[in-house]
Amino acid sequence: MARLWALRSNELPAAGVERTRYLISAYNDCHRLIEPKMAKFPRLKLYNVFASLQPTEFATISFTVSLRLLAKDMGIDARERVHAIEIHRAILDRLNQVLGPVAAPPAQRGLERMTLPWLLLGSRSEELDAATRIDPEAPAGYEKLVPLPADRRRRGMLAIGGSFATVRSMIEFAKDGCSREDFKEHIRSINSRLSPSAVGTNLNALIGEWGVLQAAGDRLELTARGEALLDSADPEDVSDWLLTRILGFDNILHHLQTTAATRAQLLALLKHVNPGWTTNFTPDTLINWLRSLNLIELDQAKLFRLTGEGSNWAARIHWVPECLPAPTKVASSDQAVALAPTDATLQRPLLAAMIEAFPDSAVFADTLIARLDASLWSNERRHFAVLAGLSGAGKTLLARSYALALWRDQAEPAQGLYTLPVQPGWHDPVSLFGYVNPLSSDTYVRTGFLEFLLRASADPTRPYTVVLDEMNLSHPEQYLAPLLSAMETGDDIELHTFDEDISGVPPRLAYPSNLLIIGTVNMDETTHGLSDKILDRAAVLEFWEVDVATYPGWAASQLPDDLKDQARTALTALGKALRPVKLHFGWRSIGDILGYMHSAHAAGIINAQSALDHAIFSKILPKLRGEDTKRLREAFAQTLKVLQDAKLPESAAKLAELHDDLCSTGSARFWR
Repeated sequence: MARLWALRSNELPAAGVERTRYLISAYNDCHRLIEPKMAKFPRLKLYNVFASLQPTEFATISFTVSLRLLAKDMGIDARERVHAIEIHRAILDRLNQVLGPVAAPPAQRGLERMTLPWLLLGSRSEELDAATRIDPEAPAGYEKLVPLPADRRRRGMLAIGGSFATVRSMIEFAKDGCSREDFKEHIRSINSRLSPSAVGTNLNALIGEWGVLQAAGDRLELTARGEALLDSADPEDVSDWLLTRILGFDNILHHLQTTAATRAQLLALLKHVNPGWTTNFTPDTLINWLRSLNLIELDQAKLFRLTGEGSNWAARIHWVPECLPAPTKVASSDQAVALAPTDATLQRPLLAAMIEAFPDSAVFADTLIARLDASLWSNERRHFAVLAGLSGAGKTLLARSYALALWRDQAEPAQGLYTLPVQPGWHDPVSLFGYVNPLSSDTYVRTGFLEFLLRASADPTRPYTVVLDEMNLSHPEQYLAPLLSAMETGDDIELHTFDEDISGVPPRLAYPSNLLIIGTVNMDETTHGLSDKILDRAAVLEFWEVDVATYPGWAASQLPDDLKDQARTALTALGKALRPVKLHFGWRSIGDILGYMHSAHAAGIINAQSALDHAIFSKILPKLRGEDTKRLREAFAQTLKVLQDAKLPESAAKLAELHDDLCSTGSARFWR
């Protein structure tokens, strides 16, 4: 009180930098005295007190976001002002510069000048950052929130490790603007365990869920709200956005104004707000954010109540919070968006549009893509397919291209795809789902797959695809056990046995009906066969046909046309000879052979004929093996003739050895 009385009664330093420094020092002194005595520092109230004590030094604008927006409109770079008091002063100085100085309040002109910034703010042609507007009938300084309808709101908030403090530490990097890639690298430095897609999700959350970042091409910069949040470290500066833009946020605070509630009651409330939230994950995350922002708290009876700050936020809700209607079943048609058979909220493009979205490098028959599509969507919950066939024929490329085509109309299609290279030795689900840290039971060791699974669960209207690359390097019925059980029974996936979330990971998760699983398999001595448990749940697609002539790399190859023709002729004949025993080769081998020939041709030491001979010897012949059968003998004999006709002596000599071994010993192996 003594510090405030001194501010009112003592003569201020001369106008200019010294006066501004004096006011900032006085404010900081009050801050240090008040903060230890209060759970929440009354920042806005203190600004109002300072404005009443020194009306010539402050504009009648309480919220820092609005203050920065007005400064921007007036051509003032608020980023150069470290303290809000400096922005107040800069706005008043600009008015004095344009309109001339006036007598201090209580003179009429002084009062008019003091309220002029507020009137200018209210005259903006658009709403204040689309979240607030000036109420002309309300007292100066009061901003009325503008809520979005429920169907236009963001559906859920991303769980971010470290909560609000992490949000501030992330946007600190963008204070002076930065590139999108540099910002992603900054996010990775904060949490090195995030997958690339999770990093992108964090970035999108700061833009769409918090409204603190905005993109300008490849550049990212803080919004006025982000600048205010960075300066104040006060969640109040994002209250307008969260209350008006996040579905369910206002429903909880409005409900708790009249009655306390258990967690189960709040979860039920949120599931009523959005019937599409069929699991607790997204509602739980929203409740956890309200707790971390100190808006709600648990009392001794395990009931959630509003905190003092929560009551302040709830008082700004002048509307009745809305709910989304229950989804209605919509039949697909040639003109409408195609929907999953039993979930009208899950949307995917028409197959014809998806095929058009495939890259030029993915030359697959439309019928093959259609078979994969039909296999994945033949069951309302089990969207599981296995691609088997020739190594290097494009199984992984097909799976990834299909997944990206599902998101063809999205800004970042890669967010709907997670490629998981299966490792030998995965004997349990831990490698996929993570685990509770045995040294710290309040910490969950998360994996990229788990992050992807949680995102799919939180976003049920879009399909999410996991590609299990070489899924039979380990026994899939072991490492996929929780998924296989849940997709069959409809029961929850159990992640841990604790009652509460651990590191944002719920104890159980309902199987996401928008999850697609595409596995690729190669069958050789290094892999495992697929058990009936897998085959009963997955549709198996096998494709062995490889058209050498349609390989897309022919056009891109820099080899002279005559050398390409020579290679094409030889490889086409080899593929035809080896096809009956399924020892032919895929596009990967063709690409490697062309690459070898190009490097040899550029060096100028090995001639083209020898280069083709060497490449076939190293890329095709090592895979030739088998036990003596009439079919294998005929295939080897025909292959030997192709190599001799193409004048490839080194490869022909090796195949002659293999053919002799087959006839003499009953088996043939390249390595012996």
